[in-house]
Amino acid sequence: METTEEKKVSVAETKKCACFCHKMPGVFVVLVGVAILLRALNVLGHTAFWVIASILIILAGMQTMGRSACKCCNAA
Repeated sequence: METTEEKKVSVAETKKCACFCHKMPGVFVVLVGVAILLRALNVLGHTAFWVIASILIILAGMQTMGRSACKCCNAA
């Protein structure tokens, strides 16, 4: 008599995507932290800091809007 076991796979295991687009929010947080640190150490000027911070926030927003365009996660 043979028994068959069905392996149940959780949703988290089926959606394991290792592409770079999922790491971008963390990269943006690190870059903002580096900019804040450089400003605190007076390496960056006040104006340069705000320009860099604004650009990083804009890029983070664009990445969030384009999150649904991940081809490896949305492949059917």
